[in-house]
Amino acid sequence: MSAGPRPGSTGPHPGSTGPRPRSTGLPPGTGPHLPDIDLAGFLEVHAKATAEARNSASRTLATWRQEIDPVDPAELLSPVFVRTRRAFVWVSPESSVIAMGSAADFVERGAGRFAGIRTGWERAARNAVAGGPGSRGTPSLVGGFAFAPRPGPLPEALMWVPRILVARDRDGRTTLSLSVGVDPGDPVQDDVAGVIAQARGLLSAVGGRPCPSPYLAGTTVTEVPSAAEWKALVARAADQIGRGRFDKAVLARQLRVSSPCPYDVPSVLGSLLRAQAGTTVFAVAADGHAFVGATPERLVSLHAGRARSMSLAASMPRGATPAEDARLRAALLEDDKSRREQQVVTAMLRQAFDQVCREVSVPAEPQVLDLPNLRHLHSRIDGVIADPENTGVLDLVERLHPTPAVGGHPRRGTLDWISATEPFDRGWYAGPVGWMNADQEGDFAVALRSAHLHEGTATLYAGCGIVAGSDPDVELQETGLKFRPMLDALAVPTGPDGAGTS
Repeated sequence: MSAGPRPGSTGPHPGSTGPRPRSTGLPPGTGPHLPDIDLAGFLEVHAKATAEARNSASRTLATWRQEIDPVDPAELLSPVFVRTRRAFVWVSPESSVIAMGSAADFVERGAGRFAGIRTGWERAARNAVAGGPGSRGTPSLVGGFAFAPRPGPLPEALMWVPRILVARDRDGRTTLSLSVGVDPGDPVQDDVAGVIAQARGLLSAVGGRPCPSPYLAGTTVTEVPSAAEWKALVARAADQIGRGRFDKAVLARQLRVSSPCPYDVPSVLGSLLRAQAGTTVFAVAADGHAFVGATPERLVSLHAGRARSMSLAASMPRGATPAEDARLRAALLEDDKSRREQQVVTAMLRQAFDQVCREVSVPAEPQVLDLPNLRHLHSRIDGVIADPENTGVLDLVERLHPTPAVGGHPRRGTLDWISATEPFDRGWYAGPVGWMNADQEGDFAVALRSAHLHEGTATLYAGCGIVAGSDPDVELQETGLKFRPMLDALAVPTGPDGAGTS
């Protein structure tokens, strides 16, 4: 599926001598226990969906869910991308979703893309037929949204029901979901057996993690805009803030990495999983394009009527020694600019939660989120939804995106200025990526520390929040630190400021 040597390839780059995915050392056929999928039960669900499709004269989903033995999501990466051109990966400290294929697509464009996806999914979920002992709360719809409603290599809004989905919830339960779409007058029972065979093939291939991407001589890195041009943009933003046009603006920059060979998505994801503890590693892959990353920022989750978001802003590097690390940690908590930047984000999230929640909890002081090479100020915002029957997770996503952490404040004026100032379109960078279930619950992250992969090109993104007093040189160094996780995953050497070298 992905931007690999061929659709779905999981080996090293063509012509390289890089190692193959590691083996568990187990003899063939002695990996994870294959689930005994109830073909008769799935066929019964399919028959009911066929009747519903005829009655409604519309395509109807048939879904079978059951619990299975736990599976390490990292060991599913290679087999998933071998078997499909459409894949979704979500591995967070709380849950994981690995999905392949599509039983139903939901694609929208324009300013109404969030509402359009929700409306389409509500209609499909209302008519869907589900069976099996698995939980209804299992993820059903996966995908995400571009930062702004503009055409690009990936749709402005793309979510879909996977044919095969393996999900682990916060309690460690693992569920296998199988879905097919049934068209009126065209009941294809063989499709059920085919999906089961695909699922068994996927799970039987579990047994090794992808190896890191090899370094390839001839890789080049281009900055867009150049460092000097970007620092000039930061100075312009600071000037606009000083004139009172806005309080904060988030400016992004790109690194365009060109490799002699296509990038292997499982290798990139495996490296991110190993190196970026505490983040959500994600991938949305379709039609030869893959958007991947390891983000520290949750946009919003909704479960059992409770919503949760994260106010994340301000950055500082980790120290080389424990003493230096402790000093930098204390400095971040005491830094006035950093606290002002984070307070802008917190206030906006609090205001948005107040509009839809009857109870909202925000800590009085921010905490420090420590990541492998960076740390940020963050606050957790929790709320109890006032009208859970009419407020789903996509309503919250639309209300919150983009937060001041990735756009600015006030929202409209800042976004207009960014759109006119940045010399590229952000695509899916800083957009919402995640999943939801049939009850309109789900979890979405902000797609940071990310890259768009297509064949031998990787386009990396990083941004900084500009407020009064921002120093262009310091902000440039911060983007270098934010590029480093993805550059490391792509095996691109980094210079002293964290930017790629060639």
